[in-house]
Amino acid sequence: MLKRFALILSLTSSLTFACGLHQETGFSLVTEPGSLEVFGNVITARQDDEFNNLNKPDHFRLFAIKAALAKPHPSKIEFNLFEAIKGHYSQVKFEKGVDVSGRDTLPTEEDLLLITELDVFDALATGTISWDHATLNGLVIINGPQDKREQLEDWLSDIFEG
Repeated sequence: MLKRFALILSLTSSLTFACGLHQETGFSLVTEPGSLEVFGNVITARQDDEFNNLNKPDHFRLFAIKAALAKPHPSKIEFNLFEAIKGHYSQVKFEKGVDVSGRDTLPTEEDLLLITELDVFDALATGTISWDHATLNGLVIINGPQDKREQLEDWLSDIFEG
């Protein structure tokens, strides 16, 4: 626990320029319920090189994620993504293909929110880890209304069953 806290403190200075919806410091550690848990679990998994994609650029990660999300599925639903470590919010929409774009406002309690990081999402999309593995190891958390959470859970567990 002390190691994790020290790591978080050491990362704070380098992360103060992260998006964080253009907050004054740009960094907000606990912005969403469950984000601190995901934060710590992702760091541990990265240290173990569990995702096998540490040097993969974000635009390549997004390509794999978009390809996985583009497949037809009856439970497909638009959602928001919160990157727990980067403190960055994105919207995932399906108007013309899959669109993942930054969000300018904080989500509300009615918004569906997936909390994870792009490298976790990429590992899911490439079959490196399964949805069950990600949920059991606290690498993803879904917030929002119960019916929307269940729909997103059904969809992601189907396409990332590995």
